[in-house]
Amino acid sequence: METAVRTVTYVTIACVLICTSLAQPSKRVVKKADFHQTSVKTNQQVPKSTSVQKMNILQVPTNTRVVRLYNKNGFFLKISTAGKPRGTRSFHNPDTLIEMESVGPSIVRLRGVTSKSYFCMDNDGICRVMVRPTDECLFKEKLGANHFHTFASHKYSGKNPGNVTHEFYIAIKKNGKLKHGANTAAIQKSVDFMVVPKKR
Repeated sequence: METAVRTVTYVTIACVLICTSLAQPSKRVVKKADFHQTSVKTNQQVPKSTSVQKMNILQVPTNTRVVRLYNKNGFFLKISTAGKPRGTRSFHNPDTLIEMESVGPSIVRLRGVTSKSYFCMDNDGICRVMVRPTDECLFKEKLGANHFHTFASHKYSGKNPGNVTHEFYIAIKKNGKLKHGANTAAIQKSVDFMVVPKKR
């Protein structure tokens, strides 16, 4: 009887040991599999895109309106392929008609209706005209407490050490020429524009 009991006991212990040894590798395999799946998901992550790509602000504008931009110094912004962009006092100059294209939250492009060209600003704050738009043709539009609008370079926002807001603004001097964005500031009269809708 004792021999039978011992035999049963040994068999039971052997079964437990075998089951335990088989179960341990299984757990390790699961952990490796889980780690492998995690690695695959990590590798499949899409790289972070720039703010321009996220907002799709180089795509078709969501809204377009024809306006004139009247500066506090008494000039209308003129976008023409003939020479540098500047201001003019002539309300009836066809180059003062501008398509303001909304391409993101408070982000606009300025396109001359007659010239079919875009107003742009480079990293030195120098304004120029381009036939095809780039991210240098994007501007942040802001309505101030004085009810005048300012337009600051979107691409080079925060990169102007010359003023408190670190922005490159579109500005027209008293002689009608455009001021370098590096020499502008939000408190200056030359950066304030009134948006005048075209009469139908």
